[in-house]
Amino acid sequence: MTDRQKECVSPHVGRHVVLWLENVKQSSLAQLDNFGDDGSVEQVLKVWVKLSLLITRRRPEIAISSLLKHVLPQIGMLPLKSITRLRLNRLYNHLIAEGKKEEARRVFALTKQFLAWAEIQGYLDHSPIASMKKRDVAGRGTPPRTRQLSDAEIWVFWHGLDNWALSEQVRWSLRLCLVSARRPDEIVQAQKTEFDLILGLWKQGTRNKSQREHILPVSPLMRLCIESLIAASDPLSPWLVPAPRDTFQPVSKGALNQALRRMIRAPRGLGLEPFSPRDLRRTARSKLSALNTPNDVARKIMNHALEGIDRVYDTHNYLDQMREALDNYSQSIQEIISCESYHVPDHRFEGEKLYLSEQAMMNMSA
Repeated sequence: MTDRQKECVSPHVGRHVVLWLENVKQSSLAQLDNFGDDGSVEQVLKVWVKLSLLITRRRPEIAISSLLKHVLPQIGMLPLKSITRLRLNRLYNHLIAEGKKEEARRVFALTKQFLAWAEIQGYLDHSPIASMKKRDVAGRGTPPRTRQLSDAEIWVFWHGLDNWALSEQVRWSLRLCLVSARRPDEIVQAQKTEFDLILGLWKQGTRNKSQREHILPVSPLMRLCIESLIAASDPLSPWLVPAPRDTFQPVSKGALNQALRRMIRAPRGLGLEPFSPRDLRRTARSKLSALNTPNDVARKIMNHALEGIDRVYDTHNYLDQMREALDNYSQSIQEIISCESYHVPDHRFEGEKLYLSEQAMMNMSA
């Protein structure tokens, strides 16, 4: 692998996945499709990856990781035309029995896509799972999460971080999740060179889930978090949030989840209903709506695609509008955390107040 390829490796997959994918990339179609009419599952799958998956998927390594782990070890060597619905369902059922329902659905979706392609190409007469739907595997999926923090909970979250033995990196990274509306991995994978604090811009580039070019204005509270993270890091480290043991590597995304989970579950924890760093992003999006942010501007902040024909014709960068919206949002959060106690801001409804347990109150006053 070249240095550039190593930089693009997803932190969520192993090196063996990258090497397998790189082998497919480097192989010609003639080298891959040289098995006549009765190729094995793995042989045909490599052709599918070459001609379809690499073209249609922004992050094909995630799909390849699931296939290498759950599919190819079991049926990769078998002739593709011998694969039955029963054989495939046994793959999914094994994952379901282990409690990995979402992984079972993911593997089903990948194998269905692959087999449908193989049928169209003529490698297979008929896909054995063509009539199956995702709900046929482990029932219906888990409903989308709706957890968001109220104003009172934002106060508890922000100030509660100071009452725990957390590293400055974790403390300010969690706060940055809230005030920037970013995913946790977008923060822990950020490099210091992405931030132009003179112009007040976070030039994220395509380093995000959608892989769309993204530039985000820096609000006052975002600046506070970013400057605090830079001050707490090794000056020689390129990462905004370097790992404590190796400052030339970023801290793991799991560090934020683990720290927040520990704070919530502890006997003298935050005293709030469970939530994750991703719920902080949902909280930010909901607050933007509460502040009457136009939907197109909010979508740009979240780096979501515009709707309908606008995604083709509207190429405006929305920087001025995003800056105004993020500054308003920053001011709103500042007003919340500047309150004397969590009793001042409202909880879920106007006039409703949050009440913590006695143990949580002792922790907040520690």
